[in-house]
Amino acid sequence: MSTHAVIGVKYCDGTISGTYVHRDGDTMSPRIEGFVESNTTTGLQVLISAAQIRGGIRSFHCSPWDNPDGEPETEFLDNDETYVIDESSWGEDHLGATYSYLVDYETGKISANNSF
Repeated sequence: MSTHAVIGVKYCDGTISGTYVHRDGDTMSPRIEGFVESNTTTGLQVLISAAQIRGGIRSFHCSPWDNPDGEPETEFLDNDETYVIDESSWGEDHLGATYSYLVDYETGKISANNSF
């Protein structure tokens, strides 16, 4: 069973750019911290933008299934439809997502919530 989530970046003007994450939504905080530490919040925004045009993320910054000791990677859904979450839709039900992670663009601080 998958634990769905949404991940987004919040800018100082209040706008949000986010996307849907299909797997492992309940364990994303440490992976987000590691990703931002290595790639910055700008890198996270680039990843989210790439995910939006592919329908979202299948798994975020995880070791590959066939190589548990491998370098973390992000796997996209590769759907035919885009899936964009913004400030007007952030609090909505996104395919049953029960976890949300909003990263402050300026500080990299994560606001995590386990129920919408």
